[in-house]
Amino acid sequence: MTDNVIYDLLVILASGLVAGVVCKRLRVPVLIGYILIGVLIAPGGLGLIREKSHDIGQLAEAGVFFLLFAIGLEFSLDELLRLGRHLLVGGSAQMVLVAAPVAGVLLAFGLDWRSAVLLAAAVAFSSTVLVFKTLAEWGRTSTPAGRRAIGILLFQDVVLVPLLLVVPLLTDGDAPSVIDCVMLAATSLAFIASVVLLRSVLAGWLIPHLVSHRSPELVVLGAVVVLGGVTFAAHRIGLPPAVGAFAAGLMLSGNRWTAQFDALVMPFRETFAVVFFVSLGLLLDPRVLIAEPLNLGSVPK
Repeated sequence: MTDNVIYDLLVILASGLVAGVVCKRLRVPVLIGYILIGVLIAPGGLGLIREKSHDIGQLAEAGVFFLLFAIGLEFSLDELLRLGRHLLVGGSAQMVLVAAPVAGVLLAFGLDWRSAVLLAAAVAFSSTVLVFKTLAEWGRTSTPAGRRAIGILLFQDVVLVPLLLVVPLLTDGDAPSVIDCVMLAATSLAFIASVVLLRSVLAGWLIPHLVSHRSPELVVLGAVVVLGGVTFAAHRIGLPPAVGAFAAGLMLSGNRWTAQFDALVMPFRETFAVVFFVSLGLLLDPRVLIAEPLNLGSVPK
């Protein structure tokens, strides 16, 4: 890790701390403060960040995984099955009702139908991290409406995989073969089955063994190993790593140690989340937004 990366990380964390304190004083969502402070310290603002660092991006991505891990901890398999109707019907309705009018507007502006479909599908997706963080701040994650909203977000994360398979068909690229689609479906089902099986193994043997040592450090280490292992496995078989992070939380949920896992992992989660949201603000250049607020003309037709 170079001096520039250490400097940038320190600036991001310190700026996030200041933004969090100010937002708490003003009683506004801290997400707004994190993103705005990121815009302020970006090269297009005060220029406190020296360079766009790949290492900072990896730390920000870790924050996403910890947040999705927390979502999984708050669910159980039984509750996830009860949300099945909201996952399928609600998620499908939300994406269609958003994508259809957006595609119509883009077509009216003269875009090619392939570009319109891709852009409309992208607009229909929501940020699981942003929405969950907002629900958590409002104390709505345990409410029926909050649970349904999270169910729709999880549906979007799953739908991302087949959408990525369709993209080559819309861009005149090499479309995936039938064998590739069948293999992805088979590995996805195997992944789901392994999650159910490993959940029983963890609850019946590994977690009680770690807790018996009365060492919070071992409990935290065990949770991080499960998170990293399942996320890596999901990535290797072609699923979004976010799905793996959620599955890791689901493996450790629904038992009497779940609250302990959540409490011990929370400091890591919040620290990495600050890096993610401030880094998100770094991507916004106010000069570009002011100069070209509606840059539709540059979209290829």
